Amino acid sequence: MAKQDASASAGKRRAQLAGDLPPRAQLQAQYQGQCGRWEEALLSLNRQIRDLLERNGCNATLKYRVKRFENYYEKLHRAERSEENGATAAICDLLGLRIICPFLEDIEAVERLLSANFPVIEVEHKGAQHSFREFGYDSVHLLVRLDARQARINLPATRNVCEIQLRTTLQDAWAEVEHELVYKSPIALPKESVKRKLAALNAILTLSDLMFQEIRDFQKEIRKRDEQRRTALGDLLHLPGILCLPQTAGAFDREPALPLASSAGAAGGRLEKAMLAALDAHSRGELETAISLYGQILEMKLDPKIRALVYNHRGMARFVAGGYREALQDFTQSLRFEDANPRALINRGLCNRLLGRLPQSLKDFEEAAALAPANLDAFWGRAQTCYEMGLLGRALADCEKALSLQGDFAPARNLAQAIRRNLL
Repeated sequence: MAKQDASASAGKRRAQLAGDLPPRAQLQAQYQGQCGRWEEALLSLNRQIRDLLERNGCNATLKYRVKRFENYYEKLHRAERSEENGATAAICDLLGLRIICPFLEDIEAVERLLSANFPVIEVEHKGAQHSFREFGYDSVHLLVRLDARQARINLPATRNVCEIQLRTTLQDAWAEVEHELVYKSPIALPKESVKRKLAALNAILTLSDLMFQEIRDFQKEIRKRDEQRRTALGDLLHLPGILCLPQTAGAFDREPALPLASSAGAAGGRLEKAMLAALDAHSRGELETAISLYGQILEMKLDPKIRALVYNHRGMARFVAGGYREALQDFTQSLRFEDANPRALINRGLCNRLLGRLPQSLKDFEEAAALAPANLDAFWGRAQTCYEMGLLGRALADCEKALSLQGDFAPARNLAQAIRRNLL
């Protein structure tokens, strides 16, 4: 009995809707008379959102459209035939705007920006209702209220809103394909096997989105660790009366990748694993662990060039930990196994200067400058050493050389100005 009542009620609602609808020609004329203003309002909203995203560093692709009259009319009559919606159905996507982002985290960021800057009256997270056995696309839909002064939508069964869809690139690809295969097709999917294949494809794309986000998170974490390491080096080198090396560390930037493949067999694999562990600890700022791991590597049988690089890495870790004398010994050992290494010479020159061994520091920087005449650190390091030794003319010449290599290098410019004042 209840089922019959519900069916009768739905039929009554459909009859009411059908009776209220104007003729198709009248609706189309009404649509065409207002479509120009809708397009202008949608273009204005698109520009506002694009400017907002660009100001906040969001990399996204925007698409927008006014729903074609034929599609609107079809949806209107589909709502009429729906037993679930009947006369209560509302068409909210006559004006539509889509924002396509590379990563999942971008979706959340864009949603927050839109909610904070536009009159968002409704938010729906599509796909949240699906079980793991069901297929469907994920997307965030927001309804933004239109400014009635710019445009007003007054077609039957519509709301005066613009629907904004937020999707990742992969979600958008899935939605486009699903729309053609499922939503627009007059033929229902005939087999469970086809549904399972669609579900599997959707799962693959969803997993891909998660993996892309994990890779991005990993990259951001690595950049964060590198920045923390550079900041720590800058703090340690910023001693009274001493100007820092360029880019806070300069000589202590990460070395090129080690040629571990030259080691054969299991020994090569053990070396590679140990070196990766040492570098990871070093980048995390776990200096004592890194120093210990570098020491274990140095106990292995190594090619001379690899041994030189490991000594240089351990010297950098010891320097940051405050062990200048131990670092000096490691840089000297590095040069024993590769004497023409400007980076190790620059590192040792810095250590010698901080330990007050100025003649030795000057010699190291001179050798580094001869080996690498385009290396800013070599000339900047020699300028500071000459300045502390009272060799102001030579210090000024090296500052000018450093500025010729990098014109906006403020420390060299500042020291050059101080030297000129002293020479007047």
